[in-house]
Amino acid sequence: MDKKYDVIIIGAGFAGLAAGLSLKKNGFNTVILEARDRVGGRTETKWLEDGTQIDLGGQWLGPTQDRMYELADQYGVPTFPSQLFGKGQYHYLDGVHDNEPEEMLELLEVIDKLADQVNLDQPHQSPEIATQDRMTLASWLSLQSEDKEVANFVGRMLAGGLLASDAGEVSLFQMLYYIKAGNGVQSLLGAKGGAQQDRVVGGPQAIAEKMAEDYGSVYYQQVVKEVTKTDEGYLVETRSGEQYAAAHVLIAVPPTVANSKITFTPELPVWKKKTLQSILPGSASKFHAVYEKSFWRDEGLSGQRNMSEGLIIESLDNSLEDQKKGILTFFVYGIDSIQLSKLPEAKRKELLIEELVHLYGEQARNPEHFITQDWNEEPFTNGCFSGHFTPGGFIKYGEFLQSEVDGIHFAGTETATIWNGYFEGAVRSGEREAQKIMAKSESKSKE
Repeated sequence: MDKKYDVIIIGAGFAGLAAGLSLKKNGFNTVILEARDRVGGRTETKWLEDGTQIDLGGQWLGPTQDRMYELADQYGVPTFPSQLFGKGQYHYLDGVHDNEPEEMLELLEVIDKLADQVNLDQPHQSPEIATQDRMTLASWLSLQSEDKEVANFVGRMLAGGLLASDAGEVSLFQMLYYIKAGNGVQSLLGAKGGAQQDRVVGGPQAIAEKMAEDYGSVYYQQVVKEVTKTDEGYLVETRSGEQYAAAHVLIAVPPTVANSKITFTPELPVWKKKTLQSILPGSASKFHAVYEKSFWRDEGLSGQRNMSEGLIIESLDNSLEDQKKGILTFFVYGIDSIQLSKLPEAKRKELLIEELVHLYGEQARNPEHFITQDWNEEPFTNGCFSGHFTPGGFIKYGEFLQSEVDGIHFAGTETATIWNGYFEGAVRSGEREAQKIMAKSESKSKE
């Protein structure tokens, strides 16, 4: 067999690319196998005929996401501020308000204080995990507030807006872990000074493409079906019958994909198999309505809205810098995302346009373009934004998130302790596993 490497990397998202570049820099012979015909994983850029950039997946960078900014600078990919002019609005209590309910702000402060107690590196040693991981976020919120609408609103903003899930399907601890990894609620939800502060010219996929060009050995449309342990290391076989051999394998795809698409021979040990099985993908549908201009700005509005009811949980101005086109981007999460996906495309559009008209007026009724991206339907993603444990999962399997199995390593944003769920976390996870592989190889060479 002539396809022999030091390391085979499965997945050309940011985790796989970062790992590949780190290993290549240190003289390792590696290859990245990518199931799609593109790099970038959970980010993808679409271009309209007039050159308008549409970010179909993850799109933002923010303060303390240092590695992503470094990569953008290294490869000469410019960033620009999110275009948010004017005030945001909040829809609750059958009215439109300029600020969140006071009780909501108090709840978010309590959540931040609880998140501070989370041990990111050793989650199973966090002081209140035994209680917090067995309780859903929804049940905890119901105990904190007598106002059901406020509790529901916080659940939609946090579980929906951050984990693309329903507050009843994620544990309180899972939410706290995510918040701690992202430097707090305001950091995660904020634009200026927060995780949505900046965008990338060409989308984050432009950074991924530069990384892939620098790396060089990405093989596309290579759907891995089996990883087999051999006397020499590992044999990786694709659906097309290609075979690759290496001493180490780095799995850099979402846990749900690793669990459902790849067969391991022999099977992974129970503790690792159950870890992968217990991490569920979020359910996110992202929509873009493109208009002749950003008409909401004429009314002094930013385009940023959060809703306590309806299919749309949040919307924002996603227009580009120095371009006239107005782009409203909005999201549907959790069970609503799944239910919406069952409807014909025309019916989905009809329902969502009616909600936009309710929110923004008649000017929102006839966009020039209406673009849908349902990440639930992506077979090599299975959902977005990232994965989360089922309630109780952190107690059982949290300590195994980063654990390798012999020569099989696992990277991906779900395994990150800094900016878990973001590109930053993905890059750091890939570099982390590359370092572990290099350390193992150095130790073995000294034997």
